[in-house]
Amino acid sequence: MTRVLVIGAGPGGLTAATRLRERGPDELEVVLVTRDATATHLAGTIAAALGERPAQDFVCAVAVDGIDCRAGEVSAVDGTGATVDGARLEADAVIAAPGLELAAVPPWTRAHAGWDPPAAAAAAVALDAVPGGALVIAVCGQPHRCPPAPYSLAMALADRHRRSGRFTKVCLVSPEPFPLMALGGEAPAFVLDGCAGAGVEFAARFEVDLDASEDGLLRARDGREMEYELAFLVPPHRRSSAMAALDGDGPLVAVDDRGESSAPGLFVVGDAADSGLPRAAGVAEAQGATAADAVLARLGLAAPCPPHAATPSCYVRLAGGGVSRIRVTYPSGPPPHGEPHVVIDGPSPDLAHGAEGERRRFLRLAGCA
Repeated sequence: MTRVLVIGAGPGGLTAATRLRERGPDELEVVLVTRDATATHLAGTIAAALGERPAQDFVCAVAVDGIDCRAGEVSAVDGTGATVDGARLEADAVIAAPGLELAAVPPWTRAHAGWDPPAAAAAAVALDAVPGGALVIAVCGQPHRCPPAPYSLAMALADRHRRSGRFTKVCLVSPEPFPLMALGGEAPAFVLDGCAGAGVEFAARFEVDLDASEDGLLRARDGREMEYELAFLVPPHRRSSAMAALDGDGPLVAVDDRGESSAPGLFVVGDAADSGLPRAAGVAEAQGATAADAVLARLGLAAPCPPHAATPSCYVRLAGGGVSRIRVTYPSGPPPHGEPHVVIDGPSPDLAHGAEGERRRFLRLAGCA
């Protein structure tokens, strides 16, 4: 049998595996490998950090009909297979969607770190209980998953503390010169206006130096300092060690317009792919489908298809409980030649239902009821 190996159960990996199963012949074996056989809806990080929903509402066991779903740690990968739990698993092609890993941060008592629902849920009580002083949301590196999400968290926390009568100064620090710089259009001004309305201070070009910082004090590489009562750190993101040998700068892997990396037969999709597109579920899904089509065509199992257009979107929490959505399209083609077209929807209470719909759709894709 022909075997295609898919690594990772985020939106990119799940979409790729499903597309292979739907378009491939019955004799195609699709093997999906994840670290612990679970899938996590990362967009639930904000709700978990606010204590609105438990982390388990965004995590489920992967069980997709017609796909061999396995748990395992991938330590090496190329276009002909991967090393899983120390054993070689051969394949005719590989689609890797491992996401980006979080770097370690110092174990300070007045800071919480993480960028997924379980880590956010662990910080929820502390974020809610800050009696006053400075509450800092610190983006410690670029790129990171879901660029608007730290601003959503900061605005929601500032609104909550103000309503409770606490004099908490909420500040968001980021190495960017302004929010969502890569998107452009109306997005930066929209986020800045939202932060101003919520009373969130924005410290631009603040490149956190974790080695020079200490518990209760963040230091930037340019010498600036910021004291805090409590901090929530979005750690620097790094490339999976299994793909360390692939071409690309920093945490991102260089890929072509179909997602193929410098290793023939190895396609990389999702957050780890250097595509010039935002790190968002809509992008990962389009890349996963495109890579699956390219693999099927290369193996002679299906007719070639054009690349799938990415339509990323992200929900943004605003002061007062409002929800807006940032949608991006690329009418003149993807980067680096095409320019993004940004649309801001809302705020509208209906968009909160849209966010819940996205959660349910992801869990269904993973095989959850």
